[in-house]
Amino acid sequence: MYQLLKPLLFLFDPEKIHYFVTGNLKRLNTVGFFSSLLKKIFQVEDTRLEREVFGLKFKNPVGLAAGFDKNASSIPELENFGFGFIEIGTVTPLPQPGNDKPRMFRLPAD
Repeated sequence: MYQLLKPLLFLFDPEKIHYFVTGNLKRLNTVGFFSSLLKKIFQVEDTRLEREVFGLKFKNPVGLAAGFDKNASSIPELENFGFGFIEIGTVTPLPQPGNDKPRMFRLPAD
């Protein structure tokens, strides 16, 4: 599916596409079957994948790194994809202006 959508997504600014995709995930997540469908496709229940690190238990070792959901606004939607953990942030005590744009870029070979 990604190979089909990639040419279309690459026509637009990466930051705008990021917010477009996360916003649509939020909207689609309100449709009951969509959330269930994503879980059925992406979540794997296998005790062999479970890990305990520094006293924290994870269902699997695959996580989403910080930066994708810097405002922690898409956690329920991202949970549907079966990540063992989701790192949010960067979290600061006060709002920050952010980096100058463009602050997102693509690696065309990806």
